[in-house]
Amino acid sequence: MPQSSTVLEADQVDGACRASAVYDRADLHVHLNGAMPLAAIQEVLVDEATALPEGFRVERDLIRRKPAPSLSAYLKPWQVLRLLPRRRDNLDRLTSATFAEFAQNGVRLVELRSSVLYLTSLQKCTPAEAMHALIESTGEAARRHEIKRGLVLTVTRGPDSCRDLSTLLEAYRDLGQPTDIVGIDLAGDEETSYPADLPTLFREAKDQFGLGVTIHAGETGRAENIRAAVEQFGADRIGHGSAAGKDSQLMDFLASKDVCVEVCPISNRLTGALHADDPHPLIEFQGRGTPFVICSDNPGLHHRGLADDHAEAAAEGLAPSALDRQYELAKRYSFMKGLE
Repeated sequence: MPQSSTVLEADQVDGACRASAVYDRADLHVHLNGAMPLAAIQEVLVDEATALPEGFRVERDLIRRKPAPSLSAYLKPWQVLRLLPRRRDNLDRLTSATFAEFAQNGVRLVELRSSVLYLTSLQKCTPAEAMHALIESTGEAARRHEIKRGLVLTVTRGPDSCRDLSTLLEAYRDLGQPTDIVGIDLAGDEETSYPADLPTLFREAKDQFGLGVTIHAGETGRAENIRAAVEQFGADRIGHGSAAGKDSQLMDFLASKDVCVEVCPISNRLTGALHADDPHPLIEFQGRGTPFVICSDNPGLHHRGLADDHAEAAAEGLAPSALDRQYELAKRYSFMKGLE
């Protein structure tokens, strides 16, 4: 697909406004569980006879179309997403459907996030086996759709963060440090505490293995978390970073450190990180020279793809010329090596 077009056309697909994929796109912040299409999820739930939590209705609770009252409310779908898939063939089914959606949105490069560890209990395997299965499954789906993909290992804030990261890195070493794994990520509610030595473990992994570091920070209004992500964790990129938009010194700090913000326009509205009347900080980022890339976060849950996030960024005021540069910027800030 040519990258030169600045035209975004809107089509109606299943009631959702979706921008046509008229140029190549890259997504550096997207979660596997949050990217899986609803139809594929429903198929696997039926196939595996998954028992849903009491009161959970898939059609009502798995898709996010309106802003949630809180981040925890937005994350309700994970009550079900953590329950699948229990079989490898269904992992393949889900990754195949996910990459088909990426391709439909013009995505040519993606860094896909997964906690991996949930698969060990679901599929009764070791962390290394779960990681290998995810590498194989996503790799095959990426090749089929001619998408360059890397995997980012995610741990969640909480008392077990250090243990989980250590377990993932041990599996990574056991597999011979596969090049498919390109980074590590810290996610979860920013109000949740984590062990004091977690930042050290992140920096050591970065130094020892050359893995990129991205941290969810400033999504829920705590600007100080963004600076801590860079200074303590050694973050190369910041997930969301919305809070920086009201702190000119912090934006200048990110620019001076060449730390890229993974901006997720649709998600930022649906999680409540930005209220309806608040301007999106991506315009402030652009004005102060703070690097940013447009990403989708959880497109399956939003029932909208990366093309829609690009259209939303345009609606927020981002110039077409800036959208044209997104693919090249994403390649520059990607954790994948040797991108041309």
